Amino acid sequence: MKLMMYGYLIGIIMFTTTINAQQIKSNTMTNQEIVKKFLNGFNNSAKFKESLDLLADDYKFKNPMVELNSKVEFTKLAQEIGKVITGIEIIHTSENGNWVATVYNFKSSIPGLESNIASEWFRLENGIIKESHLIYDASEWRKFYEQMEE
Repeated sequence: MKLMMYGYLIGIIMFTTTINAQQIKSNTMTNQEIVKKFLNGFNNSAKFKESLDLLADDYKFKNPMVELNSKVEFTKLAQEIGKVITGIEIIHTSENGNWVATVYNFKSSIPGLESNIASEWFRLENGIIKESHLIYDASEWRKFYEQMEE
């Protein structure tokens, strides 16, 4: 009887350990998944805060028009840009160590700037986005902002 009891207990322990390991594995996102979740937050205003939660407080962002050095600065920019960005369509992602490269189409409500192909490189540490470099043709965007300032 004791042998059956021990066998039963060992079986329960093994089952519990397996279930816990599966839950931990399913809760851990890859760097690519983190970047995709971040970008997809721009497609759904209800998920926007979740996207920003993936950024480090000292997040560094650079694009052809601006360079920012904190999550707070980026949040302000993202809220302004969010007024004209209508969506992000991820075309491709690739991961190499702590870096994730993406190619995506960001869409806007601005006539003449409805579709914009971009590449953005993200560096992550411990599941948090530390920096990104966004590359796109900003020539028409510069003209748009110059007209707004006049």
